[in-house]
Amino acid sequence: MQVSESVADFSETELNGLGDCLFGKPFLSFVEEEHRDRARVLYFYDRAADGSLSAFAPAYVYRQHIPLTFRIGDFTGDPAMTDRMPSHLIVGVPIRLRSRVYAVGSVALRGFIEEITDWAAAHGLDAVVLPFVLGSDEPLRGALEPAGFASSFYEGDFYLPVAGNDIDEFLSSLPRGPRKRFRNDMNHFLRSGIELTRPEKVGDLAAVMADQHRALMDKYQRPEVEFTEESFRRFDRLVTSAMWCGAESADGLAGYSMGFHGHGILNVLRYGNSGLSQDDARVYINVGYVEPVRIAIELGVERVHFGKSAHHFKVLRGCLYEEGLVYARFLNRETHDEVSRLFARLDPANRQRFAALSRGEQP
Repeated sequence: MQVSESVADFSETELNGLGDCLFGKPFLSFVEEEHRDRARVLYFYDRAADGSLSAFAPAYVYRQHIPLTFRIGDFTGDPAMTDRMPSHLIVGVPIRLRSRVYAVGSVALRGFIEEITDWAAAHGLDAVVLPFVLGSDEPLRGALEPAGFASSFYEGDFYLPVAGNDIDEFLSSLPRGPRKRFRNDMNHFLRSGIELTRPEKVGDLAAVMADQHRALMDKYQRPEVEFTEESFRRFDRLVTSAMWCGAESADGLAGYSMGFHGHGILNVLRYGNSGLSQDDARVYINVGYVEPVRIAIELGVERVHFGKSAHHFKVLRGCLYEEGLVYARFLNRETHDEVSRLFARLDPANRQRFAALSRGEQP
């Protein structure tokens, strides 16, 4: 196994061959620039005799907290756990949490995971954590479980399958309830006089988006911002398939969403609004869901992914979900046994909480 600290060591073609835009060179380049002052960015990999990429996994060791990144204490409900065990190797990508490990063949995958774990132990880290393994990723789950990783359900990654040649045909593909809600959302927005836009470049909007992002973080009582004005410009510069949706009112930008696409998936990553437009305009649903679906139809992609949270809202509009699971292996045996017991209790509790939130109930 080899280790790099620069995505420049990999070609766009070979990373594109992994088949997931979250692990493509444009998005990894953005994350590397965005996080490298606050995290050690790592790429574990191996190459075949002909030089082709035979194994690959991006990972991060956080030097300081970055808002909305995974923290073991937040997940377990014990913030002190993060302080007791601060040095984790987080395998996967942030921003849209996803943990994948690529290797050719199941035996090679298990061996690659062991090599990554050995590297973490040799560098004095407390644990190897994969914070969002899809339930459908059976090869990875099948390699992690015999390797001694504890696991627990974390959250659902919500998405809409895309059908039809336009928004009307898409709506016709939905069940009656979600279809009526989307229609109602679209009609409210139409009456508001606010216009949907698709900025090709962020430009001067970056400062406005950063302000709206900061306001949203304040609203949900998060003391730090995730993205700055430079973050929006960086995303625009590095992520070649970036998607920007805007809602323009007479007072300026009323709201926006940002995302990117590749390999049949459009990922909607973040949303913001000015707070000036009334809720009756339904800015959030139109700029964050309706317009991305329109774009997805035009691009011919199969799904639009919206990530976690806002459970009932998404279910009411026909969203399905994939399970996301946390896998962790703590390198101190006693600590690992403690965390394994905790994960065993958390798994059913988290599933019940997710089900309750999806029904619109407070758990």
